[in-house]
Amino acid sequence: MAAHQRHSARRRNDRRYFWPERAASVERPVGCSHFGPASGGTVITRIRHRLNRDDQGISLVELLVAMLLLAIVGVIVSGLYSSTMRTVSQARTLNSNTREASNGMNEVSRVIRAGTENPVSGAANQPALETAMRESVTLYAYVNLVSSAELPVKIQLSLDTSRRLIETQWPAIETPVGSGFFTFSTVSSSTRIMAGTVAPQSGSAPYLFTYVLKDGTELTSPTGGLTPAQRQTIAAIKVTMTLQGSATDTRSAVTLQNTVGMPNLPVYRTGP
Repeated sequence: MAAHQRHSARRRNDRRYFWPERAASVERPVGCSHFGPASGGTVITRIRHRLNRDDQGISLVELLVAMLLLAIVGVIVSGLYSSTMRTVSQARTLNSNTREASNGMNEVSRVIRAGTENPVSGAANQPALETAMRESVTLYAYVNLVSSAELPVKIQLSLDTSRRLIETQWPAIETPVGSGFFTFSTVSSSTRIMAGTVAPQSGSAPYLFTYVLKDGTELTSPTGGLTPAQRQTIAAIKVTMTLQGSATDTRSAVTLQNTVGMPNLPVYRTGP
């Protein structure tokens, strides 16, 4: 009897405990993470799945950094484009001013070089320069391009209200007819623009027109211009032409200077 009781107790103990090999073969219930030795693998799998889900997009910080870098690149590109366009525009304006100043200087020199005295019946010849001011000069010249007749014209080179260099011409009237003496009409026959915006004189820079004696001495022209006696002694005119985009825009200013003699006058230059 006692032996039978001991055998029954041993069987009950066998039902209470699992052997390792039996426990490993037991299926784990679905959703149970604490059952058996396979629970550690489930935790690792879940961590791996969590990391994989995090790699599927970008964080808010990464988005902000990308936007900041894009904004910086945009500012750099915009600044480079603006600087390039400004440089191109300035170069284009400089080139235009250079061509215009060159053409204007050629025309002004042609007119001044043709300056001549105007004969008067029974009196001394009128000086070639009717008026000689800092930014305006009126002279007689044989530059008649309208007809083949050998007629003088009266020409004025001056600045208008926009500081453009303007050439105005008045035709000659032979008085009396066939005498070879001329007066000039009070009505101009033509007006044309010789050059664009001429910069105003500043500091010690010379004015548009500077009048030179035969020995090279430059006369200081007063506000009202030279007197008739002074105009009689002028042998050359120094033209200083500074062209710029506007009266206030000096970024593309171009300056040309030329001393133009008047070989038709009885005043012979001995100086520069």
